[in-house]
Amino acid sequence: MANISVSVVVPWALSILTASVGVYQFTVQQGQANRRPFLEQQLAICVEASEVAARLATETDPVEWQKARGTFWRLYWGRLALVEDREVESRMIDFGRQLNAKGAVLPRDDLQNPSIELAHSARNLILHSWDVKLPPLAGMGVK
Repeated sequence: MANISVSVVVPWALSILTASVGVYQFTVQQGQANRRPFLEQQLAICVEASEVAARLATETDPVEWQKARGTFWRLYWGRLALVEDREVESRMIDFGRQLNAKGAVLPRDDLQNPSIELAHSARNLILHSWDVKLPPLAGMGVK
């Protein structure tokens, strides 16, 4: 067997290692790039769901409230279902049930706690999806 010099092996080994690291970094970046459009849509839709729930809990104009109600149900039956997790889904179901309760006068104070609970669940989903570390919130609800 031929005697292989260290001066030949080391450069080859470093070249192979460098190429391997480059391939790994490319693979990781490509995976993140493929996820980004989904995450951006998830963020936008969750923010919209939280906003519309807050509007339903605080709006005093019946026309604007009805518009928000329509938006809520479109999100519920459509786009939000594409990006939500079980916690957000559960909060949307709870909010929808409370929204359908009859006899409330505007503003719908009875929707305030379900609204903030939905917002907190959406926050948790977004933080998890984007791998953002923030301290947990101190409490739930407003009353």
